[in-house]
Amino acid sequence: MPGGDAFDERDVRHELAAAIDDLRSLLRAFDEVEPAAMDERFYIHAFNELDLAGRTVVDAFDRDRDRDRGLGGAR
Repeated sequence: MPGGDAFDERDVRHELAAAIDDLRSLLRAFDEVEPAAMDERFYIHAFNELDLAGRTVVDAFDRDRDRDRGLGGAR
């Protein structure tokens, strides 16, 4: 069904854009942290947040690439 493919493409593109926007927001939030607040707990939390955001972006890119290759929802 052609309409379903168009919806899937928009959904994948939106997911990728949203993941990138979330990563940008996270990096901006890190810029606002005072150096005195950058303790061990901050770095542990920051690592976990960056890890999750990075994996989300990579997964969104993979789905976008798979869609471009005609693999659909193979993931």
